[in-house]
Amino acid sequence: MQDGTYFDWRGRRCFYQALGHPDAPPVVLIHGHATSHFTWRHQVAALQADFSVFVPDLLGFGRSAKPRDITYTVELWTAQVTDFLEAVVRRPVLLAGNSLGGLIAACVADQRPDLVAKLVLIASAGAASYLQSSLVNFPFLLMRTPLLGRPLFDTLVQPRFVEWNIRNRLYANPAAVTPEVIAHYRECFFAPENREIVFEVTKQFYDFVMDDAMARRIAQPTLLVWGERDTFVPPLRGRQLLRVMPNARLEVLPNASHCPHEDQPEQVNTLLREFQQDTGYR
Repeated sequence: MQDGTYFDWRGRRCFYQALGHPDAPPVVLIHGHATSHFTWRHQVAALQADFSVFVPDLLGFGRSAKPRDITYTVELWTAQVTDFLEAVVRRPVLLAGNSLGGLIAACVADQRPDLVAKLVLIASAGAASYLQSSLVNFPFLLMRTPLLGRPLFDTLVQPRFVEWNIRNRLYANPAAVTPEVIAHYRECFFAPENREIVFEVTKQFYDFVMDDAMARRIAQPTLLVWGERDTFVPPLRGRQLLRVMPNARLEVLPNASHCPHEDQPEQVNTLLREFQQDTGYR
């Protein structure tokens, strides 16, 4: 993880990186569940030459504070990102998010359109119909049960299981799964200060929903990016959003899964750059 700084949010220290020229067009990148600003390292490296790039760690993750006396919800993180945009960035941004970060970015765009000029959703969470019918994600539902939930999590979410999911579901490009990536996720899942928060958030997956009414309200130019081989939230969800969002287009990338910005960083960086610079977007 690279150096960064902190801003105080509701009495908690929240980490973020700010790179590039401060007067350049601002791009803000929001990570997903059980990861951190680390997941955007390829975008930071490529985009900081032309943009002002901000990469915050959500409360409870990465280098941000990990309080145990609060409930971690999409509403909480939406408020954090909203206040970050107002207090730190201070101008309308291109806001991008992956997975859970995509849902948070969409909520900010919906609630505060004055802060979000353009929106990028990369394999965004929030597809209730898929999650509720998917046998693949059924263990997340079982983790909600009072007696079974935590023992199931501790039994299932072991290093071998996490590494298998990284290699077979999270990423499609074997070259993207470096020792650094494996070490990062081991830290995120198994460091004592992270473990409880990961469990508490994981068992809420079925509550993380973006309904069609919300999607229809998002009028900003929106780029939807999906990996063709995503099994967590498959490209079908991108096509569903494309039908209801009034100003969206969809890019489905081959040889990419749930983290296309890491599987195929050059392609995603090109999409982000072109989307940010496109003044003629419909």
